[in-house]
Formats: sequence, structure tokens, C-alpha cells
Amino acid sequence: MKGIIKSLVLAIMTSVLFASCDEQKKELKSLVEKMNSECPLPLGDIGSVNSIMFDGEVVEMKFTSNESFAPVSSLSNHQQELKEMLGMSFSKGSNDKLVEKIIAAGVNFRSVFVGMQTGEKIVLEVTPDDLKTYADKYSNMTDQQKLIVTMYIGTKVKLPVAVDNTTKLVGLSLTSDALKYKFEVNDAEAGEYIDAIGLLKYGALTNMANSLKGGMMGERNRQFYQALIDCNQGAEYEYHELQTGKKASFRISTDEIREVLNGKWDNQPTAQEWEDLGKAMEEFIETYDNSYDNDDEEPTYYEELVAPVEEVY
Repeated sequence: MKGIIKSLVLAIMTSVLFASCDEQKKELKSLVEKMNSECPLPLGDIGSVNSIMFDGEVVEMKFTSNESFAPVSSLSNHQQELKEMLGMSFSKGSNDKLVEKIIAAGVNFRSVFVGMQTGEKIVLEVTPDDLKTYADKYSNMTDQQKLIVTMYIGTKVKLPVAVDNTTKLVGLSLTSDALKYKFEVNDAEAGEYIDAIGLLKYGALTNMANSLKGGMMGERNRQFYQALIDCNQGAEYEYHELQTGKKASFRISTDEIREVLNGKWDNQPTAQEWEDLGKAMEEFIETYDNSYDNDDEEPTYYEELVAPVEEVY
């Protein structure tokens, strides 16, 4: 008799669990259908969400990615970082209901990225346990901290990045007080220029100001710089000349980032424009007045920028 009762209880419990799971899947399907009805969702210059579907076992979200920001082929080597970024973005905010439903239904989540220019594709799939781990891991982070980490991961997966014909961004790290950028300089082409630390810092500040211009990415960068200020994190830049082995670095403080947001560096000549002007001045002097001597005159602003400093920090 006891055996019959046990079997009956197990049968009832099992049927309840299956009914509960089916109900969770129905709720998930309803939510996914509602979200899909709003697709495609434009993501500004970076692409769009084309669709979101649920086949009963997997929730699949398809993206079109503008590869001028990051080639899809390069993302395949950073799948773990991309999963972390997806998990973080789903841990709080407008997507947390979707994650809750996916976890409750016990199904996988799949992201499909298709390159806008090349048509190349990368597929990322995470389990409900993965999503729960990410949700727990990032649940205590502020929105500002999440934005910093998202931008950090988003930049890191694209490395190395050519800044110009002679300089590459090759490293990025995040510490408690700064986002640290590491550059390599082909001084065989550029010449020895990292001694001109003032010009390099000037260039970084004008680049920050220029990154605020234009559409969704400009607004995203503004939010990112504000997040650095709110979290008391500056930016550090280190340059390494490949031929000479020389290194130089400088720091941009949160006060200086605030000045960028307040417009101090808007419409300033770029570092390249200053460099071109300096070369033009040198050529003019060499061509028209070899005897020109300005040792007694005040240095120009450009000369102050490119003047070597005894200490770099």
C-alpha cells in the first residue's frame, strides 16, 4: 500500500512540475512574440536587432552588425567576453524579464550576429545556468559600472586597432581608478615622437571631444565618459616605440574628462593638424630664411605642446 501511495505522490509531483514548465514556456513564448513584433529594432550606427524567436527549446535573437565598428570574424576569438557582455546587459534593466522567463523555463539563449558588410556569422549560445550566473555576478553593479565594463569589453574584442598609419592600440586594462590604453608606435615610420607628450595628450583630448559628435555612438560615448567621472576613474595612455624601446605615459583626470563634456575641447585643431602646421613652418623657415633665429622669442603653443618633458607619469 505504501508503495502505491509513493508512486501516486511521485506521479502527481511530476505532472505538476511538467505543467509548471509548460506554463513557463507559454509565458516565455508570449513575451518573445511581443518583442519580435517590435523588430527590427535599430541600434543606431552599430546595427539592429532583426528578430527574436522561440522554438520551444531555444530563444534565438538575430543581430545585424555594422562591421566598421568590429568585423564579425574578429569576434569569434572572443566568445567568452561576448557572453559576459550579453550576460551583463541582461542582468538588469529592460531585458531582465526576458532572462527571468528563460531561466524559469530552463531553455538556452542563442545570439546570432551577422556582418552587415561581409555576411559572416557568429553564433553564441548560453545555458539558463550561465544566464543565472551572469545575473547574480552583475546584479550589484551600478548602471555606470556596467557601462564602463561593456565599453571595455567591446573595445578589447576588437584589438589590435589601427589608430593611424603608425600607431596601434594593442592593449586595454581596467583597474579600480583608471581605464588603461596601451599603444605601439612604429617609429621607423613616424620618427621618435613620444617625447612630445604634450601633443599626444592634446590629441587624446581632442579625440575624446570628436567622439561625442554624431548620433547614437556620440551619445553612448558621452554616457561612458560621464560614467568614468561618476565612478572616479580616469584614463591612462601608454606609448611604446617599437624601434627605440622608449615608453611614455600620461593620465587624463576625471576633471579633464568633465572639461571635455563641457565643451572645452570642441572645434580645436587635431594633433595631426598641429603636426602638419609644425612641419609646414619648418619647411617655410628652411626654404626662405636659413638664418632665422627665434631663440629670444616666446615659444608658440605648438612648440610648448611638442617640447620634451623631464618626467612622464
